[in-house]
Amino acid sequence: MVDFDRFAGPDRIKPGGADRARRLRASPTYAEAKLWERLRLLTIRIRRQAPISGYVVDFACLRAKLVIEVDGGVHERADVALRDLERDTWLKSEGFRVIRIPNARVESDLDAVVTEIEAAIRASVPNLKQPATTPSQPFPLEGKGFSDL
Repeated sequence: MVDFDRFAGPDRIKPGGADRARRLRASPTYAEAKLWERLRLLTIRIRRQAPISGYVVDFACLRAKLVIEVDGGVHERADVALRDLERDTWLKSEGFRVIRIPNARVESDLDAVVTEIEAAIRASVPNLKQPATTPSQPFPLEGKGFSDL
């Protein structure tokens, strides 16, 4: 079952939107897969191929109201660019910030892309828990049944 929240409730998804999102999640582009490997490690929840109303966005951080789109060459076509503009305008009217990142940038400079996304999230969610900067301490083994090690 799909877990919806106040920004993308079941009443706001057009029929077939959840099915389309599932299909897209099953076959990501190379750039989407590479970015997802990193985004899923963040301390805040990121959804991939997230349905929002009649749209399915590549990635969304609903808590930060941030949409991340990874654009391939097809987005340079005039008709696709116009459709993207209409969608971005609607998303912005709903309070979302939209970041568009070219495939080539994800493939060539993934660290910078992730840093940009993290900064955008932190700007919207300033009290976000910082990841640990020091490694965890190992568990003590002596006295816990492992004293012979």
